[in-house]
Amino acid sequence: MHKADRELVYCRRILPRVSRTFALGIELLDEPLRDITTVAYLICRILDTVEDTTSLAPGVRAELLERAGRELADPDRWRDCCRAVGEAFPETDYPGDEPDLCRRSGDVLKVFHRFPPPVKEAIRGPAALMASGMAETVRREEAAAGLRLATIGELEEYCFYVAGTVGIMLTGLFSLDRPSITDEIEAELGPAGIDFGLGLQLTNIIKGVTDDISRGVSYLPRELLEQCGVTLEELIEDPSDPRGKPVVEKLVRLALPRLDRGLEYTLAIPAREKDLRMFCALPLFFAVDTLGLAGSGGKVFGREPLKISREEVLATHHQLEETAGDGAAWREEYFRRKTRQGF
Repeated sequence: MHKADRELVYCRRILPRVSRTFALGIELLDEPLRDITTVAYLICRILDTVEDTTSLAPGVRAELLERAGRELADPDRWRDCCRAVGEAFPETDYPGDEPDLCRRSGDVLKVFHRFPPPVKEAIRGPAALMASGMAETVRREEAAAGLRLATIGELEEYCFYVAGTVGIMLTGLFSLDRPSITDEIEAELGPAGIDFGLGLQLTNIIKGVTDDISRGVSYLPRELLEQCGVTLEELIEDPSDPRGKPVVEKLVRLALPRLDRGLEYTLAIPAREKDLRMFCALPLFFAVDTLGLAGSGGKVFGREPLKISREEVLATHHQLEETAGDGAAWREEYFRRKTRQGF
């Protein structure tokens, strides 16, 4: 096998090991978009792993993220940057798939640098913005000896950097790959894609509260907790505390309008592009179901993260596939699920 092929094979192999939802959708995309989106996602995942690895000093993580934002797309500097990222995750100290991805970031970037210039630029800009925003968040963590967001505005800003940028990236890649996405459609997709990303990230934050706390960070804004008359420590100590319910309800109310925009984003894609629509619809429907699991708040603050079952994932996949191309059916099903979840 040619060395270049081995690098792409690695990207394809590691994808489902570092993602569940996105891997499921990416596998549905037609080539060449499938491999392009795989590499774009892995670049984002590398940045995310650097940000999330709180066992690395905040200063080290922030410096790596700032450097990545400047250098990953630079033809003269990306190799040294990838080497620095890999050296921060020695195998003896950091087992697992995400650290392995960081150690082999050079393989991912080799594939990236073989893409045509317009494709590289569609990935580079949003990835650089993501890296700089993550670095800013880590610097805040460094200054405060741990990350605790103060306001809802800070939460929304964070979600833009880590997920709204993905919406920008994907819209750019979709429009480059599909002539059916005209300039007019792309202009419609752009703002909706940012909201879509924010809705998905807010859902991730709701379902991952306990895991985040175990890493020493919290994305639940202090002002939100104060409005509900409770501290995060109290909710973690007693997940059934009724004061957790309004906290969750307020977060859900932040997420749902963004997910509604995600539905509009999905349906604005021409119906003939079934693979793109499925790619967008799967995480959208999974997010609504996940928010439904949040319930009264007890599960959110419990030991186990919220997670829909594999059976539910497969059933949703099958249902959407059966009605692919029928926007009215998808819209009806989306709002039916919201109603079923009590939204």
